[in-house]
Amino acid sequence: MSTTTDPGPDTETGAETDQATANRGALLRWGVLALLIAVILAAVGYVGWQLTRGADESVVSQREQVMAAADKFVGRVNTYGPDDVGSDKKTMPKYRERVGELLTPKFEKSFLGNVAFAEATVVQQGVGRTTSVHSTGVAGLDADSATVLVVAELAISYPKSEGSEERVEAARQLARTEVELVKQNGKWLVDDWYPAEEAPTSESSEGVTP
Repeated sequence: MSTTTDPGPDTETGAETDQATANRGALLRWGVLALLIAVILAAVGYVGWQLTRGADESVVSQREQVMAAADKFVGRVNTYGPDDVGSDKKTMPKYRERVGELLTPKFEKSFLGNVAFAEATVVQQGVGRTTSVHSTGVAGLDADSATVLVVAELAISYPKSEGSEERVEAARQLARTEVELVKQNGKWLVDDWYPAEEAPTSESSEGVTP
């Protein structure tokens, strides 16, 4: 009578199978980890890009705001005439108000102290001035202050004769103005201005009489 002995499982083959399974598990784990890292890096990159884009858009917005404020100021401060003379026949209340609302409280005080000369030329000689802004550029900008250069064409006119409503244009000139602005309560206001060629190098000026 013969008997057959079952050799049992091949221990070498089983070890190889276990090792292959372990290797596949390790590769899977590394693959998942690599994918996770890639996702994290992509997310960080996207957030960084969004923040950078937001910062860029903020700078662009601030530049547009300071240029608009400077344009408006140069246009208003250089535009006045007989129609602005008030009932007292001495001052230009509408002109003062138009310009004053664009100024810091400190500079408004300085402006009002100098505006009498412009008012006198209008009352006594009938002078009129109009302004057309040609170009604007930002020379400096930070979170709460800015320097803007504005080039504008100024036109000056007088009555053709005393008491006449017909006017004669006396001169046209290009004026290059440097405007200093500061941000107060979220609004850009003019804090000083002067012809660009006369811009101070250290101390602030008291402005220029219109």
